[in-house]
Amino acid sequence: MKALGTRLVARTLLVSALWLAPSFALAQPDKAVLVTVTEVVAEDMSPLIPTAGTVFSRNATQITSGLAARIEWIAEPGDFIPAGGTVARFDCDMLELRRDELLATAEREQVNVYTFSKEADRLARAREALVASESQLLLMQGERDRAASELKIAQVRIRQTENDLERCVARAPFDGVVTSIQRTAGEDVERSTVLAAMTDTQNLEVRASVPIRYLPRIRTGAVAPVQMNDLRFEGRIRKAVPAGDAASQTFEVRIDLPASAPEFIAAGQLVSVSLPLAASNVLTVPRDSIVLREDGTFVMRITEENRAERVTIRVADATGQRVAIRGELKPGDRVAVRGAEALDDGESVSVRTET
Repeated sequence: MKALGTRLVARTLLVSALWLAPSFALAQPDKAVLVTVTEVVAEDMSPLIPTAGTVFSRNATQITSGLAARIEWIAEPGDFIPAGGTVARFDCDMLELRRDELLATAEREQVNVYTFSKEADRLARAREALVASESQLLLMQGERDRAASELKIAQVRIRQTENDLERCVARAPFDGVVTSIQRTAGEDVERSTVLAAMTDTQNLEVRASVPIRYLPRIRTGAVAPVQMNDLRFEGRIRKAVPAGDAASQTFEVRIDLPASAPEFIAAGQLVSVSLPLAASNVLTVPRDSIVLREDGTFVMRITEENRAERVTIRVADATGQRVAIRGELKPGDRVAVRGAEALDDGESVSVRTET
């Protein structure tokens, strides 16, 4: 009898434990996730926009023939030619002969002008004395004026020939290197024929294409870091060309390189450029607080009740470890930095530290 009572008590206790277990579990508080939080900050940010650029010479041109003639001599690719130096020389013997002929013609017409002028003056005096007729005087004055006109024409042709003789030498417009030649010595060329190409290897610039939305924020004169492999230079923005390309929606920024740059790089090389934008006041958070998932980009805001709240954002600019964002946030809001990836919307958190 006593054993039976003991078994009944044990069964009663077991049943009671099974009924009470779910209630006990529900009464336990949620397990809080440890997170590190920081505040959303409103600050002025001047971000650097990374882009690719190409090195160009500020002075590059094609040397053309200034007249129709035969090339007597032309420089070779790689030759350095100072400003005003000879790039090509032409055979101009015929022009020199033409100039000598015109000089002789001008001399003759000058003699005619003198002779006819004297004769016209004599006839004018004779006409006053009624010794010569008016028609004789008019005829001689006409000869004088015709000779004066022929003299002027000859002088103009002399100047034209001398101008062509100056073009017998194709000269460099700036200090530079001949990069290619299109004609060789002995060839006959026409006026405006391309003879060679020249490049100024000392005055270099970088030309970079930048999304057109950044045009209002490009600052002329700002320092723009330029990198090529392990080499770094401090470029300076010289011009922003305010005309966008309709296809790529970009515009061109031109960056001057320092005087020492030509010792290490050359026109045609590709470089990386970091373009500084004008400062703007934005909301920023650390990079580590941003969660990237297939369904969007967001941060986990921590409420006053220490619960995670998902807030969708759009990333704007970035500088160092701070990222400018746009979304339903305000300065002072707390967001999770460490542990944000593991949080679910509405989950309870335990703030470990604040940064």
